[in-house]
Amino acid sequence: MLRMTRAELYDLVWSKPMTEIARQYGIRDQHVAQTCDAYEIARPRAGHWQRVEHGKSVETAALDNKNHSPETIIVIEPALRKPGGLQRGDHDDAAKKCAA
Repeated sequence: MLRMTRAELYDLVWSKPMTEIARQYGIRDQHVAQTCDAYEIARPRAGHWQRVEHGKSVETAALDNKNHSPETIIVIEPALRKPGGLQRGDHDDAAKKCAA
């Protein structure tokens, strides 16, 4: 679970790729992106981290505080199950049902 202020999430998404953030907090990177969009937190554009890796200059967008306070608490819960999808261990049950 990820629980932090809007300003902290902004700093986090500009410090490392969302896939790393997702892995670190046990959440999906899509949920981080959707939360950033919902709370108007600018996030790095495609290719940003490759440019950083190769020492190129990158632009960082400022945190826009017009509609949301930087101190707003944001919580992103881990996705327990993908709707309609299989989880680990479900594959065996599904295979047994098909074989029956």
